[in-house]
Amino acid sequence: MTVVTTSRNPLPEVRSLARDLAFAVGGRYITRGKAGMGDILSRDRSVLVVSRSGSYLRILVFSDAEPEPAAGITLRSCAVKERTGGLIRGLLISDRPAYEALRGHVDAVFAVETIPEHRIVFDGAQRRHYALEIVP
Repeated sequence: MTVVTTSRNPLPEVRSLARDLAFAVGGRYITRGKAGMGDILSRDRSVLVVSRSGSYLRILVFSDAEPEPAAGITLRSCAVKERTGGLIRGLLISDRPAYEALRGHVDAVFAVETIPEHRIVFDGAQRRHYALEIVP
């Protein structure tokens, strides 16, 4: 199971994105608080950290309790709308490097034919639907 957390003092939008990302991948959301990265990394083999860096969002992928991220994904934008239709579990990804970074850690499908290029799409809780645009 993958653990999803945020930076120490996240904006409410970042916290909501992290919670819904955990919901979509069937992982656990952990409130970071004052916990150090060592504490978070000791909880599971796969950890995703969602943070904001200036006008961009970042998803850092940590693996096997290594102190350095195995991969990082920079997001240009995050669009949230109300979901219509059924719930889709997992992530739909149309960017090959992002797919390769996430596929061993979460339920991900490479869906270049069904969604626009350089996107991660998933359904969160409470009928939220996310479309994340990746910086190529």
